[in-house]
Amino acid sequence: MDLKNINLMNDALFKAMMCHKNNRRLVVDFLHGVTGIEKEVLEKGTYIGGEEIPKRNISNKKQMTDLSILLGNKRRIIVEMNQTFQRNIFHKNMAYAFSVVIETMEENIIKYPKVILINIDDFNHFKTDKPLLRFNIQDEEGHIETEMYTSIHLVLANITNTKYNIDKEIQKFACFLKKTDLEEMGEEYEGDERYMAAKRTVKDLTSDPELIGYYDYEEERKRELAEEKIFAREDGLKEGLEEGARKQAIETAKKMQLEGLDADLISRCTGLSKEQISS
Repeated sequence: MDLKNINLMNDALFKAMMCHKNNRRLVVDFLHGVTGIEKEVLEKGTYIGGEEIPKRNISNKKQMTDLSILLGNKRRIIVEMNQTFQRNIFHKNMAYAFSVVIETMEENIIKYPKVILINIDDFNHFKTDKPLLRFNIQDEEGHIETEMYTSIHLVLANITNTKYNIDKEIQKFACFLKKTDLEEMGEEYEGDERYMAAKRTVKDLTSDPELIGYYDYEEERKRELAEEKIFAREDGLKEGLEEGARKQAIETAKKMQLEGLDADLISRCTGLSKEQISS
């Protein structure tokens, strides 16, 4: 793992860093800023990285959360790092959170009466300038139907937007996630023991062979997805240009026809068949 090209938003590294006991104060301060839950409650929570979600059907695929925090029998927080936008990514994350809500309702007990899903998005899918978005389940008139579930999106692209008075701890944590050089990280956060502890944790994790394997696999998969998107855009652009050129050629052919030019001549000039010209 290149220490000058660290990716803290990589799932494997993100989970390991967030669950490490040395980083608890840092994570607690961030969660407090996002949710408003008391720090004392958050500190006593159980932090689980890669928790398997109960299957609704035996044929369902195994699903794992990035980070799950159990707060006694009162609340539960699920944190998902969304580094790249993929189709149905938010539906998948919501299914994680709702599996807890449904489990609670089916058992007819108040196990986790409050489930909070925090999405950390390294893209701006909602096309907003807001750094923080909060959603609740609402009816057609806009009234909140249940307080059991809240979805929060931290949009990293907007985190430094001065238009909004975002909590400084949230902003600082979000900026930390985007750092890629451990040396620069140490210089910028020098004096803040929480972040220096996180830096030391990340450095230690880079020597973990098992983590490096997961890390490298995910980085390669990210590159593959990026290439697939580039190729898709290029193919779409090529098809668009070809379609535009064809339409332009047909318009030109029609004008030539109006001028009384021979169909063979028009075909040679435009590259269109006689059938296309006469259609």
